[in-house]
Amino acid sequence: MLPGVICWQWIRCGRAGCRCAKGNLHGPYAYRFFRQGSRLRKEYVPKALAQQVTDACEARREHRRQIKASWQEWRDLLAQIREAEPS
Repeated sequence: MLPGVICWQWIRCGRAGCRCAKGNLHGPYAYRFFRQGSRLRKEYVPKALAQQVTDACEARREHRRQIKASWQEWRDLLAQIREAEPS
């Protein structure tokens, strides 16, 4: 499982005589965006690995959704127990 999300981007290489300087950009290239501490990081993902990395990122998001749902279920059960307890 990997944190982050995959985004496809068109890029400019920066060379003065390149086609991208005239607006015909390179790409699209896959990048994984994720937070490391408070910083947003960007990491190039080779096209051959893009689907695997996308699946790993989605697996982590799904896992976090399940954990959040479990905690909500626990809070709901605790609220029901408190309601049922005699005062």
